[in-house]
Amino acid sequence: MSGRRALFASFMVLALVAPLAASSIAPESNERGGYDVDGEWVASVESEIHASWWLHWSRDKDANSLDDRLEWLIEQPAEVQQDWWRRAPPGSARVFVDYDHHPSDADVRAVEELGAEVTFRAKYLDTVAATAPFEILLDPEGLRALPGVVMVEDLGLAEPDMHEAVPTMGVDDVWMDLGLDGTGSVIAVLDTGIKGDHEGLNDMDDDPFTCLDDPPDPLDPDPEPIPRDCDPKVIAFYDAVFTDEEQDPSTSYDSGTHGSHVAGIAAGTGGGQTDPETGLRYVGAAPGAHLINILACCDGDIEDIIQGAQWAIDNRDKYGIDIVTSSLGEQQFEIHVDNDGNSAWSRQMDMVVEAGITTTLSAGNEIGGATFVGCNTIDSPGDARLPITVASLDKDLSLAIYSSRGYTSDLRVKPDVATIGSAIMAPDAATQDGYTSKSGTSMATPLMAGIAALMIQANPDLTPSELKAIVSDQSIEREVSLFGDAGLNDCSLLETRPDNEFGYGQADPVAFVEAAGSIDRSLNVSMDILSMGEVLNQSYLSGTASGAAPGQGEVQVRVGGSQWKAAEDTSPLGDWAQWKIRLDPHNESGNSTIYARLIVDDDHISPVDARRVILLDLLAPVEATDSSSSKILIAGLSLILLALFAYVLYNREQLVEQWFDGQSLTENRLRRMVSLCVLYFAQGLPWGFATVAFASYLSDNGFTPQELGILFATVALPWTFKWIWGPVIDTLSLPQFGSRRLWILFAQFGMAVTIGTLLFVPDLTGQIDLVIKLMFVHNIFASLQDVSTDALAVDVLQDNEVAKANGYMFASKRGGMIVGGAVLGGFATRIGIKGMLSIQLPILLLIMVLPLFLYERPGTRLFPWSRPSNQESPDPESTDSSGEYEFEVDERLYWEEQEESRWWAAQAVGRSTFDEKISLAALLTIVSLTIFVVGLIYAIFSVDLTVPLYGAAKRIAFYGIVLAIVTALLARIVSIPRVPNPFSLLPQGPRRTLAQTSFNLTKAFHLRSSFMLIFLCLLSELYLFIDPIVIDIFINRAGWEQEDYNVIVGGIVILAIMTGQIAGGMLGEKFGVKRVAMIGFTCLALCNAMLAVLEPFWTNTVVMTAYLIIRGLVNGVAWICVIAVCMKMTWSKVGGTQFTAYMSMFNLSGVMAYTFTGRMLQIFDNNYSTTIYVGAALTMFTVFFLVFIDPEECNRVLEEKDALDAIIQDDLGESGWWEEGGDDPVAAA
Repeated sequence: MSGRRALFASFMVLALVAPLAASSIAPESNERGGYDVDGEWVASVESEIHASWWLHWSRDKDANSLDDRLEWLIEQPAEVQQDWWRRAPPGSARVFVDYDHHPSDADVRAVEELGAEVTFRAKYLDTVAATAPFEILLDPEGLRALPGVVMVEDLGLAEPDMHEAVPTMGVDDVWMDLGLDGTGSVIAVLDTGIKGDHEGLNDMDDDPFTCLDDPPDPLDPDPEPIPRDCDPKVIAFYDAVFTDEEQDPSTSYDSGTHGSHVAGIAAGTGGGQTDPETGLRYVGAAPGAHLINILACCDGDIEDIIQGAQWAIDNRDKYGIDIVTSSLGEQQFEIHVDNDGNSAWSRQMDMVVEAGITTTLSAGNEIGGATFVGCNTIDSPGDARLPITVASLDKDLSLAIYSSRGYTSDLRVKPDVATIGSAIMAPDAATQDGYTSKSGTSMATPLMAGIAALMIQANPDLTPSELKAIVSDQSIEREVSLFGDAGLNDCSLLETRPDNEFGYGQADPVAFVEAAGSIDRSLNVSMDILSMGEVLNQSYLSGTASGAAPGQGEVQVRVGGSQWKAAEDTSPLGDWAQWKIRLDPHNESGNSTIYARLIVDDDHISPVDARRVILLDLLAPVEATDSSSSKILIAGLSLILLALFAYVLYNREQLVEQWFDGQSLTENRLRRMVSLCVLYFAQGLPWGFATVAFASYLSDNGFTPQELGILFATVALPWTFKWIWGPVIDTLSLPQFGSRRLWILFAQFGMAVTIGTLLFVPDLTGQIDLVIKLMFVHNIFASLQDVSTDALAVDVLQDNEVAKANGYMFASKRGGMIVGGAVLGGFATRIGIKGMLSIQLPILLLIMVLPLFLYERPGTRLFPWSRPSNQESPDPESTDSSGEYEFEVDERLYWEEQEESRWWAAQAVGRSTFDEKISLAALLTIVSLTIFVVGLIYAIFSVDLTVPLYGAAKRIAFYGIVLAIVTALLARIVSIPRVPNPFSLLPQGPRRTLAQTSFNLTKAFHLRSSFMLIFLCLLSELYLFIDPIVIDIFINRAGWEQEDYNVIVGGIVILAIMTGQIAGGMLGEKFGVKRVAMIGFTCLALCNAMLAVLEPFWTNTVVMTAYLIIRGLVNGVAWICVIAVCMKMTWSKVGGTQFTAYMSMFNLSGVMAYTFTGRMLQIFDNNYSTTIYVGAALTMFTVFFLVFIDPEECNRVLEEKDALDAIIQDDLGESGWWEEGGDDPVAAA
């Protein structure tokens, strides 16, 4: 029997350690890549869609890894080569060297050692650009023989794609009907440059004095220099040809004329000359969009374009680049059949799209109308897979004769869409304000880019793939008519839509924009702010809206590239006729765009109102608020304090008498209640600050629910490991000064020091990692204080006081949370976060004075020089010659006593800890667990559970336990000598104390109810993953201000929880803590589900405040009774350890839940309501396990408070409740 028990216990230990040992997450390996010259594995950086592209590249028909065009060029006369490879000396070619991995420094050195010069290493391609002698190109043992080299491409020239005519696509309908002009969108033009001082491209409104309060006098003969306009059209300029550097955008220029013409079609304002016949201006498709000049053509070669596209990817977030448009194509020698989308240029443009930038490319002007030979003439990079390739229409909307057509050589249909590109008037870079007519797919492409800018204004969250899908769905289908085609050419064999002429069809700007924004024209929204108005930091913004029914929809506002934030409905009817919002803090001042939209549902959204503004660093004044929630909190706290004061005043004589009726806590009920409540208040003060005030501050500053969940999990992590403190404080103590008192003092001091340290952090949000670490350390001390206080409570509370005392204690903790979260949080914008910390620090120091003058038991001292406390009836045998109290030392070896034989597991643990010689299996178990705990402690104090030392400790512990099990099995077959006990190094007294604690702890957990309580603790808080979601709902979706949230959630709601805890303690005392807990958690599950049911009322402050108060009352009742169950199931001999273990498991459950927040949102596609319903279901775990728990089992069996026959009848620990032949289960109370 003993062997079976030992084996079962070993498997139980393995079950606990195995998940911990397996919890390290190894990074997923990238299978695509190869070995560099040094034999090191290097991953590929290219897109999956181009995996192993060189195996079927259309330009390598002889499969010798050398571009066919490169081979042909090498055979041409020197003058042809020099004209083509302008940057190469005679006898050398400009090439791209492609690898199966991203080329390393060693690869670059190897190329140069062969005599080539590497001029550029692409960041998003497995490619380097180089100038290479012909010899190493043609030699099979030359460049192509280097490890990892898969292809050598010709690095050719780019050229504009042009011809002549004039468009009319109906873009003006978008301007007039929907009020959209591209405001807020950013188009990067990858071309010959942009003439930034042209009247149609120099600013946004054609007014050079936009931001001047006192414009210069036009008649002044000696005017002052005009400062730079505050709303420039060109906001960035990168030179990829001459300097390879970013330049001042005010110096933007065009090295030719093509780029300015393209830029004007996309986003020109029409400033300068007008149509001489009609007087109309030549306005681009998206005049409200900003431009970025990427100068990449045509004084160099394709390397410049690759570099320019790479700069766009790297600076997408910096400049908010939404669109890249390029009307350049690869220069051709003949009609080609080598356009399969795998050239370096095409692959790079695919990477631009994968970076999140919509890309429009020209189809090319290879005379696609030429019968038969006009097919398969799509240029590179127009053959790329992910960008939108644009064909050109004439002014009569027929397909232009010059527009290139598909297929691509890998039989994909191209182009994707067609827009007008013939005879378009746009800025002439050779003049200051003139316009000229050009034609070509070069002109059609920026027109599509401008339409894309309108779509992105309508929906700033639109992704490139979503935009392309809208183009494919909403284009006007065009039939290919041989007689309507100038070249009588049909390049589509089977396709009808898309086809190789028009793609998906003719662009329909209005349909595109309406689909992008899910626009419902019956809805409207407007902001009360002027274009180019100045906006202070955290300003209040108001506006109007129409079309929504009362109680439906919400207005959302967004600044620049930030997240949409819900506004507050201030209209009397709740129909968003009037609304306001306080903008989030912005980190950078300068030009930006503010968007507003009214959303009824995903299919009914108003046209976006977008305004260009100037953000200023100056903090906006805080609006004076007369918050009803603040009034309620103040009134509630005032009533409580008034009632408390009245009670103390009325019973002052009785309370004074009770206070001095005995010095120690065990003698004086009033002192122990007050002391425990004050210490719990000290725990709640910083916790309220962290989880309410600081959390709302971070959420208001852009932190997502997932980030807040990680913050909560990290800060709460020490509470999951506070079980480490239990055995420490149970084993190490100085009883003459109080077994728990010195630990409380030490922990309280550490809490104050860590809070004080936070005051020295310059930027709490900018240095959030440091703040989290300091709060982590603070919670290490807070968890130690909690363990010490709980152990003190177990020691000094009478059994009939447990439920009520728990109610008072946890209500006091909530009181501390109210002060830290609501009272101080209500002044967050006035005193700041550091002001809140400055107030907390002296409060914590003041509370530390309490345990300085706290007697735990009769006969204990406060200080070494002070006298012991008085005893009610001193025992002469318990005092020394000086009359002072002597503490008895328990020298019993429980595991050797016959009456303890039924606690077989406890006996085994006690002997393994105390005996001089132990089994080899026991030694392996002790060593393994010690290694694990040491690694864990190191990880905790490193504030990083991923440190290698902890990972190694888990693995060693796991294998050690496995080896212990194997050894135990062998010991049943062969005799294995006993080995020295490592604990024998300790003196006998401490070793005996450690063994007694281990024995008693194992015995305490031997009961059926104790064991079931472990599972309850580990699963009861899994529903808390919804907490970060709740914060996001109220701060961002409901539009609550920080102060409102802090006051309501950190004050009124916690006040409700306090009330619930006090009431729960009384109800538990009267009706039984188990029964009240089961009813309470059932109601709590219903309350959690009600949050999803109330989704239409999330913006209604009154309804949601009422909901939160009711939920808080239920939460308080439910949780205080569960905690009382845990305290009743705690044996006083190991009170510090066992109760701490329960609380640690509760905290571990919560930490796991917080880490699930992001995952749960991902599973349910960010659907908050569904996620909340799941959380409500998980709340019922507690009810399920309470069915199998008897809260009185510990008192009956271990505390021996009932008759011996009751123990014999009900005890399951005698043989282990899980073994056959045990007694009948204890009936659940």
